Amino acid sequence: MNSGRCAEKEGSPGLSDNGESREDSAGAKACGKSVVTCREDIEIISDFVAESLDNLGTIEVRLMDLEQDPKDTETINAIFRPFHTVKGVSGFLNFNRINKFAHVVENLLDKARNGELIINGEIVDVILESVDLLKRMIENVRDSLDTGSPSEGNEDTSRITLKIEGLILPVQAESKKLLGEMLIAKGTVTDADIKAALAVQQKEPEKKIGEILVEQEKINAKAVVSTLREQKRTDSSADMLQVKVDTKKLDSIVDMVGELAIAQSMLRQHEAIVNSRDRKLDQITNQLNLITAGLQNIAMSMRMVPIKNTFQKMLRLVRDLAKKAGKDIQLVMSGEDTEIDRNIMEEIYEPMVHMIRNSIDHGLEFPDERVAKNKPGQGTIHLKAYHRGGNIVIEIMDDGRGLNREKILKKAVSTGLIKHEDKLSDTEIDNLIFHPGFSTADKVTDISGRGVGTDVVKSKVEKLRGRVEVRSVTDKGSTFFMRLPLTLAIVDGMIVKVSNERYIIPTLNIQESFKPRENEYFTVKGEGEMIKVRNTLIPLIRLDRLLGLNGGGHPEQTRVAPWEKLVVVVENQEKRKCLLVDELIGQEEIVIKSLGGWLKDIKGIAGSVIMGDGRVGLILDVGGIFQMVSRES
Repeated sequence: MNSGRCAEKEGSPGLSDNGESREDSAGAKACGKSVVTCREDIEIISDFVAESLDNLGTIEVRLMDLEQDPKDTETINAIFRPFHTVKGVSGFLNFNRINKFAHVVENLLDKARNGELIINGEIVDVILESVDLLKRMIENVRDSLDTGSPSEGNEDTSRITLKIEGLILPVQAESKKLLGEMLIAKGTVTDADIKAALAVQQKEPEKKIGEILVEQEKINAKAVVSTLREQKRTDSSADMLQVKVDTKKLDSIVDMVGELAIAQSMLRQHEAIVNSRDRKLDQITNQLNLITAGLQNIAMSMRMVPIKNTFQKMLRLVRDLAKKAGKDIQLVMSGEDTEIDRNIMEEIYEPMVHMIRNSIDHGLEFPDERVAKNKPGQGTIHLKAYHRGGNIVIEIMDDGRGLNREKILKKAVSTGLIKHEDKLSDTEIDNLIFHPGFSTADKVTDISGRGVGTDVVKSKVEKLRGRVEVRSVTDKGSTFFMRLPLTLAIVDGMIVKVSNERYIIPTLNIQESFKPRENEYFTVKGEGEMIKVRNTLIPLIRLDRLLGLNGGGHPEQTRVAPWEKLVVVVENQEKRKCLLVDELIGQEEIVIKSLGGWLKDIKGIAGSVIMGDGRVGLILDVGGIFQMVSRES
């Protein structure tokens, strides 16, 4: 279906040959608009926008690969296809400016496919510029969909078009000569025929040699096509069949499976099932448990995507920022096939960008400085992802100068963040960089230096129930670790009982749990209650008092001896504290329910779960609890 067909109504102006209103056709083409009046067209264009942006997004990383191996036919074909698709569909939808520009870029890539052009840095730069321009034009279409007349905007394509033509023209004569020589070698045409065809082409440059020879009846079309095929390399890559599903439908399936898991858990713990002696009923219940668990695993896997797409975007970022900073930097990646929840992957892009910027601007030295330190002139950033302990870990490591702890301390003292007499470990000094607005940069650059980068990383990662750490060695480099849950839909946690209420502590934060002895309990002036854990005193947090249970912190509660209860040692941002609880109920993977409305900003609470008996349990936010205790003290 095209826009012209569904736009035609009784009493409307006549349509031109391509289906546009004759009154509007010229104006629409002139301003880059496609006249649309029906919902079906809007849906088709929405699909075109989504598909095109998705396809263009794959080009950048392939260009980086191609720059390393300019003759890789498979990679050239993979870059060629998105431009070809955008050109074809945009023409069908009457987005003529997109169509013409995509065709120009396609011609450049076709020369590379045929071996007439060798890809170099200049060509890669032009193609990257072309991708950016096409994205802007397609985004203009997306942003104007609601108007009923989507527009490509007024982006200037002439500058890049001239660049591309400048790259193509020097090889066109050689290309024509090559085709002519092949035809002469086959005995299909004579040298005089080719010269005559070239003379015609000088007057009509839009015509191709083969087309002119066919029109002059010097050769038939079949022979031209056969010769052209010999010039081209075959595309050996096979396309994988994929089915795209609306993400809203996917999320609905995951939510429904989560509800099913909760209902199944409630059924399993129901009194009638627990006390039943019916073996057949037990078999059916066990079978239901297995089916539900399997269905939940499949539903969760549907949300999991390789982190490759996010990693690959960093290639372009490193290339551009290194060029701007005047540094020679390579990006080495590993673990790109590591899978992570789609929603988490969307959120970690910004933290990763900040960390990469930090490494390029602050971490890695200029080539001459590196050589003076007996390092390779080219700096390296390693981007790595892997699974560990039910979580995903993302490492961003550089081989630069490392963190300047002396400078960090000086800045922290000058801003009042710490006192001059405070004694901090290396880890505590390193973690000062995550404070809001903290920056040791001497000047603000286009890349970084405003003190918002690492703070954003910390807040974003903690919002995802993860944590960020940094390790640094002077003149060896720095490594940032982002530890994240595999999915936001399920939390692996320890269920604890505090004053007849049940809470869930994420296992990501738990180090150990035990029942303390009386001689392991201390009170320290200015520090409060402490528990001795392997010769180290760790602050004790009484959760019942902090959360206002049983009367909101009645003095009687302080008389309950810690050795009569249990302690859970938790860690956040390299700091440890002991949580005093009444009972450890067990460890489970639990479907998370968000706290909506005014409940979502409650300090110390990350979310909620529906327990097997139908009651609600709250998930503790360990970082938030640490902040609550810090404010109290």
